[in-house]
Amino acid sequence: MAMSSGRRPLGLSLDPLKGESLTGFVLRLAHRLHISPHELAQLTGLTEKDRLGRARASLSTRLTPAEIKNFAATTRLDPREVRAMTLEPLASRYPPAARSVANVRAGKVYSMHTDGWLSATTARYCPRCLAGDGSDIQNAHGGPWQILWRLPVVFACPLHEVFLEHLCPHYHKPVNSSSRAQLFPRPAASGVHPAHCRSSTDQDIPTSRPGAPCGARLAHHPLHHHRPGPALLALQHKILRLLRPGGPKQPAQQYFTELILLAGLS
Repeated sequence: MAMSSGRRPLGLSLDPLKGESLTGFVLRLAHRLHISPHELAQLTGLTEKDRLGRARASLSTRLTPAEIKNFAATTRLDPREVRAMTLEPLASRYPPAARSVANVRAGKVYSMHTDGWLSATTARYCPRCLAGDGSDIQNAHGGPWQILWRLPVVFACPLHEVFLEHLCPHYHKPVNSSSRAQLFPRPAASGVHPAHCRSSTDQDIPTSRPGAPCGARLAHHPLHHHRPGPALLALQHKILRLLRPGGPKQPAQQYFTELILLAGLS
């Protein structure tokens, strides 16, 4: 049970899924509560106290202790579970995450996502992960949007042995495209399933309302998906081991620093 923060706990909540991002958790919980992600962000203290009431993308990188306390109390989570849904635990192993966390901590909340080695928000996915594990709760609200999918060095799903996707299967455009400054894709409408595309449909599509969410189903079982070979899967497993908490931090930092330098020379 989360510590008291003065906020009233929600009547219903969810347990975070393994490796789930803050954005993904909010999408699933909002879907369970039949409200929009923006409404849930307001209830949990994630929106700014200005006329726009935005939920910044930087929240998925680092939350302040007060933000963690408020969110945990409202959603009935342990503060450690909330922090684990951000990039901050990866900062000691992945240098681009460390730079982003440092920028957020310094108050640069709108300019910290300029690194090509870190995605501003989760926009890549494994269709089979989003389909869920067959449990009642994941059948209803989908599987996890993984926090590691924000790292370009994570390019494949080792569980299902497929490359991560980034395009909507219906319109063949990037899924969940939004302002890089926003935590949630626009429009952040209620009723959109967490495993469906939330990008705005183009106004030149006759059947769509301007600004309506796409709604295409992302969770599927791609029978003809291009799969990584054994060498690429071995590389992905190595990268994931370096990112995993518990092991030595210095070798991970050195590996990713050298990888980024080598990529810059190519």
